[in-house]
Amino acid sequence: MTLGRACAWALLLSGWIGVGSFAMVFSSSTFVAFTLVAVWLLGLGAAAAIGTRGGISRHLRTLALLIGALLTVCGLNWSVRGGGIPAVLLSLVSWAVLTALASGVVRSLRLMHRALPEPPVLAAGVGALIAGIFLGDPGDLPALSVRLSILVIGLSLLMSFLQYRVAEKARSPGCRAGLFDCSLPAWPTGAWRDLEQWPLLLSGLAMLPMMAGLPLMADWCRTTAIAPQLLLMLHLAAMFGVALVLRPWLAGWSLEFLSLLCTVLLAAGALLALVATQPWDLLGLALTHGAAWGLSWSGQLWAPARRGQQNSSPLRAAAGYAALTVAFGLAVDAFGPMGLTSVHVAISAGAILALLMARLGKKAEI
Repeated sequence: MTLGRACAWALLLSGWIGVGSFAMVFSSSTFVAFTLVAVWLLGLGAAAAIGTRGGISRHLRTLALLIGALLTVCGLNWSVRGGGIPAVLLSLVSWAVLTALASGVVRSLRLMHRALPEPPVLAAGVGALIAGIFLGDPGDLPALSVRLSILVIGLSLLMSFLQYRVAEKARSPGCRAGLFDCSLPAWPTGAWRDLEQWPLLLSGLAMLPMMAGLPLMADWCRTTAIAPQLLLMLHLAAMFGVALVLRPWLAGWSLEFLSLLCTVLLAAGALLALVATQPWDLLGLALTHGAAWGLSWSGQLWAPARRGQQNSSPLRAAAGYAALTVAFGLAVDAFGPMGLTSVHVAISAGAILALLMARLGKKAEI
């Protein structure tokens, strides 16, 4: 199951950044590129609503995995050979379906166990490392299409093999949602009414503009001392390295302490983005806000009370993420790097204000 989780995370991260890289090059504007990333997110949620359900036979899911991989590879290679936006659309839709199917394999593997397994921190970290290695320089599309084709074919074959280790009638305690089987950020209904949770909620949302904007950030850093592949690897390391390093202590940390840490990281990233020179502004933002997301995500994994509603629809969450990605695209398209910076500054300001109001509210109660 750990191997399956790592493969699924590698598909998610490499697809998010990889599809975004192709979209940035072939789109007529930044807004259109972000919209294509939003379509990928929406397609992922829609596919997960179907592909992670029980009752799908092993043979059918294996066939769908292989077809999804083949169509993804065709789209990637067609795009660099004159296919343009239609080829990008083919690859992003196929990749979304492939990722959802991989998530369904992971869910099926978990359902073989009576007890819930450990949080997938190690598996996600391995998946991020695999994704970072194969993404490399996201701006070199011909080479990127070859690397991603190898990755997609290899992971689809491996997931097909793992699918045949699934018992046909496995049963286990349910999960809040099919997509990535309890391991993506999601919060219970009413969480936004608790000001103390806002820093964690906003840290979880910080991944959306960062992941969609990474291809742009890598391009902006291309003429500076920071290589694009280094920026990408450092960001992924910040996202998952925090959870790996702090894993022994996270289970005992309170919501108040986690909120404070996330607020400090968000504020530090906003400050660096505003006052540091290029490329250190973007690097500082990628590291601090990536680490804030890592704390928010891993803190939720060890706190079942702060997880999303059981059996909630992945399509609903994907629709929300897609809408926010389109909004981010509007800001970046209108204001360029300052638009991306302003989005992250707004996220940081919201976390600081919410934390201060929560502390003032506690003092007033006393």
